[in-house]
Amino acid sequence: MARRSAEALVLSARNWGEADKMVSLLTRECGRIEAAAFGCRRPKSALAAGMQVFSHLDVELMEGGRVWTVRQCSLKGRYRRLSEDLSAMAYASFVAELALELFPEHEPEPDAFDRLLQIFHAFEERNPRLVALAAAYQLLALAGLALHMESCVHCGAPFAEPMSVDIGEGGVLCADCRKEDMPLFSADLKTFIEKLTALDWQAFLSPQKEASMRPPASLSVKKQELFAAESLLLAYLRALFGRPLRSLAFIAQLGGV
Repeated sequence: MARRSAEALVLSARNWGEADKMVSLLTRECGRIEAAAFGCRRPKSALAAGMQVFSHLDVELMEGGRVWTVRQCSLKGRYRRLSEDLSAMAYASFVAELALELFPEHEPEPDAFDRLLQIFHAFEERNPRLVALAAAYQLLALAGLALHMESCVHCGAPFAEPMSVDIGEGGVLCADCRKEDMPLFSADLKTFIEKLTALDWQAFLSPQKEASMRPPASLSVKKQELFAAESLLLAYLRALFGRPLRSLAFIAQLGGV
């Protein structure tokens, strides 16, 4: 079995046995990895500090079949708000679970890894609900599963209102192809989702703490469009995976979507 060095984000961790953990890692070099961290729950374990959800690590891994082994780790960073703020933790858990669903094992996803680093930094400063919404649309795009909104998925007609969305088809329908009972999909909602998908995280972050819960001027957020984009996203994810993500129950307990 070969040893591999990688930069990793811990996206999930669960207790296993008396002193071990099973962790799901997204790594820059090896893609998504399921790994065992033996003895990491013992107080003196060198792995104890790193095997926490949302940790940013350098790791030494031993290749296995389905499950690899974490041999060593050094902590590069941890996101304080994600361990102290339940709302931020819940929405970050949703993003982490979505990433685990979207990206296959053992296939390097450097763009997704770098994007998640930016997203977790954004959770430290910005409204977690908005961060999670933008993150989800961006991860879908990186995975090649973005909703097709430029033209009708049935006939190819350019976007022109009135349009609807066919979740099963993964895109919009024109007036000729849509069914009468389908909800309308507005140009304003299309523009908002496009802005979320193209959001520049560096521009989104601000060193001014007093402005930390406000979006930048380039991203105007209307409540109606926020709710509509969320509803569409959740319906699309349910169609993709055949079930709701488990983290949504955590968000619902806190009064979110």
